[in-house]
Amino acid sequence: MKNMARTLLISFLAALSVPAASLGFAGKGAFSAGGEFSAATPEPPVSAEPFAEAPSVPERLIQLLDGDKCVSIPLEEYIVGVVAAEMPASFEAEALKAQAVAARSYTLYRISSGVHGGCICSDPSCCEAWLSEEALREKWGGAFDTLYTRVKDAVADTESLCLSFGGEAILAAFHSSSDAFTEDSENVFRAVMPYLRSVSSPETEAEVPNFASSVHFTREEVSDTISRWDASASIPASGGALITDAVRSESGRIIRAKLCGRDVSGAELRKIFSLRSAKMSWETGDDGGMDFFCTGYGHGVGMSQYGAKVMARQGADCAEILAHYYPGTELVPISALKYSRFSF
Repeated sequence: MKNMARTLLISFLAALSVPAASLGFAGKGAFSAGGEFSAATPEPPVSAEPFAEAPSVPERLIQLLDGDKCVSIPLEEYIVGVVAAEMPASFEAEALKAQAVAARSYTLYRISSGVHGGCICSDPSCCEAWLSEEALREKWGGAFDTLYTRVKDAVADTESLCLSFGGEAILAAFHSSSDAFTEDSENVFRAVMPYLRSVSSPETEAEVPNFASSVHFTREEVSDTISRWDASASIPASGGALITDAVRSESGRIIRAKLCGRDVSGAELRKIFSLRSAKMSWETGDDGGMDFFCTGYGHGVGMSQYGAKVMARQGADCAEILAHYYPGTELVPISALKYSRFSF
């Protein structure tokens, strides 16, 4: 299994040439990071011109911004910390492998984009969540050895493998769960990514904790929330609709709407009210309060982590999971990529 990178590459590229295929908000209704995971993917930056070839060096090191410290860390060691922070280590092995490849691809994409001057950070609202071995020992306690081994094996079994489109590492966005379908990238990030298309996702309420969620706001809480968003916004008089002109995507998520008469995107609306998903509905009470109802968790773009878990349980391997959630991409070694603003 340690040499899965070479084996997988030979079997897929030589035999079949198979194309393979974080966002928590603090406040009322937010999804706690305790025991769960987030998937925040910022709007993609513009790619730089690639180098003709990647330089050859024995060990791939990256620069990690962790709080106010910048440290050099081996790429594969970093990916272990990302997978452990972003996906429960109890998930099926093939789902963990898919997460490792997605995380590695996303890392390379962020570095090549020039964000943080070619570094990567441990802030999940900017780059990816990451936990050190020390932090994981504290988090997992007596289960550390078992869980850490599962994650390390998933990373080792996919060592150096990433997803490529047009010869470059992809923005391998991922999220916790979707209700039936994932989302097209342009409905969340504005940019059209040909490999981030809405696809089916098999998870249901039976597999996902808190798959369906609701949150209640009193009239005062509604007023406070709107004021924090925009102090100049006027809340409609009693009986007036706070949210109007909502437009949904084919997946059922809100793409855009008017809040207090002002245009907002579905992602903005979700953020303003600290909701788990843009696949939402709402009711206004006679007292001016509001109830929101959501299904799924996260922005909905790219790989659904619970969807990957269900697919793995149903017999799909890592490559099949990635091919489903990132259509049109190729599973390749890092050495096959065109290099932009980073080098190893």
